[in-house]
Amino acid sequence: MSGMGVRIAQLRWKLDASRRAAGLALTRIGRAFTPTSRVRLVQFLFAPPDLRTSDPTVAADIYAGQFVFAGRAVATNGLSPYDVEPPSAGWAEALYGFGWLRHLQAANTALARNNARTLVSDFLRRGRSLPPVARKPAVAARRLMALLAQSPMMLEGADHDFYTRYLAGVRQDARLLRDARRRTDDPVIRLAASVALTQVGLCVEGAERLERRFGLDLSDLLDEQVLADGGHVTRNPRVLVDLMLDLLPLRSTYAARGMEAPRGIVSAIDRLAPHLRMLRHPDGSIALFNGMGASQVDALATIFASHDTGGRGALDAPYSGYQRLEAGDSVLIVDSGPAPPFAASGEAMAGCQSFEFSHGRQRIFVNCGVPRQATAELRVELRATAAHTAVSYADTSSCRFIRRGDETRILSGPRQVTASRAMTEAGDTLSMTHDGYQAAFGLETLRELVLSRDGALLMGTEQVRGRGLAAADKALTARFHLHPSVRAEIAASGVVILSPPRGRAWRFSSPDAAPMLEDSAFFAGIDGARRTQQIVLTAQDLAKALRWRLDQVEDA
Repeated sequence: MSGMGVRIAQLRWKLDASRRAAGLALTRIGRAFTPTSRVRLVQFLFAPPDLRTSDPTVAADIYAGQFVFAGRAVATNGLSPYDVEPPSAGWAEALYGFGWLRHLQAANTALARNNARTLVSDFLRRGRSLPPVARKPAVAARRLMALLAQSPMMLEGADHDFYTRYLAGVRQDARLLRDARRRTDDPVIRLAASVALTQVGLCVEGAERLERRFGLDLSDLLDEQVLADGGHVTRNPRVLVDLMLDLLPLRSTYAARGMEAPRGIVSAIDRLAPHLRMLRHPDGSIALFNGMGASQVDALATIFASHDTGGRGALDAPYSGYQRLEAGDSVLIVDSGPAPPFAASGEAMAGCQSFEFSHGRQRIFVNCGVPRQATAELRVELRATAAHTAVSYADTSSCRFIRRGDETRILSGPRQVTASRAMTEAGDTLSMTHDGYQAAFGLETLRELVLSRDGALLMGTEQVRGRGLAAADKALTARFHLHPSVRAEIAASGVVILSPPRGRAWRFSSPDAAPMLEDSAFFAGIDGARRTQQIVLTAQDLAKALRWRLDQVEDA
């Protein structure tokens, strides 16, 4: 059911995209050429709430000329931040995305407000001389939503000239996003652009036609992209978080206007929240699959407080391809789905059949994750199968990647994927297969995971089969990346003892291969990358299954 459900959902997404490009082309061409000049922005009526985390202490740093974005710090030494050389692409995107305005608003001082107005005014004066990064659709969408959300702080007591230029900046970004929305095939950019344009239509007098057009457009996009189980077509949990942080304020803005939000927006919110709960560890973080990095636990708490259905997350997401097993205090979260469609694979990873394991609030096994801002080269490395708690053959990834412009997408990967659940005498059993190594090696990968009824034992079986088995001469490698807080050592018996900072120790063993400890890195920490270790099992005889077990050590 799981594999078939995912394939049906992704086929539907492709068909809907085709209809959108063909069957609706004439209608949208007509709309696309509606001149933006006819939308005359008059004044701000509403400001949508901003649910993203703010820190008033950052305001003092910005006033002092210290801009810390994407893990990089820049001292402007009296210069405008727009005149300094950005230390990274991520830093520049954060600067021109204007998310830092929320920190100045949180300070709630005259000094912070004046500083915010000075920085925004400097930006607006530059007009067409802005660098290309400022015109990237994803950056412009963030900036436009920030300008709307922080408009009360920015415009209180402002003179007519600043007010007029502020409106012109909103109009300019709206025009940019309207054009980008029409050109791009990236589903995330299309969503962000439609959210921002709908907000403009709700918040600015004279822009009502934007709400009428893009509110319905957004509703249609959400119906296409948010699957029946609440996952997104990209299979990226971070997209779910960003969507909720954007859609909840949008729904509130509709209510503030006394208007009913389009059905697709309300329905998407109702599907997204339970799926996020499914992917959440007991410590509040989201599992590191397909582009997810460090979790903002406080932002997640805000999301769930704003949309508390009183229920728990699902255990099976067959359309987006995830599974959750729970027993005792243990939680196992598994990627059991295929690679997403090409257009939606800009951040997807070769992590099919990978998993993360927690006991209580302690994460034990993780994937390496990815920092929100990283070099293109590092991002590609972290998308490899070897960066996951997963199995690889011949030290290759189960997906092939291809560079397209400034993006790297999945050219080929697991498509025929199955996942089935059963409650056996041993415990909750998840059996999976994928064909990621079929084209290159003629092999299908099988993984079975069993979580005991009390959660104190996790067992796994790894195996390959297929027409290429007789000629296979490379090794099967199973990697288990440890959370950096877990200390590991190999005992004299060859068993690996895992010691978390709290709670009981765990014992990892295999009757079929000697466990080895190797270096690894965890890239999803709030404080940046951290060193850690990984357990590695290597099997040369592919005719035999590779078995392993993780069990809790009893107190002495």
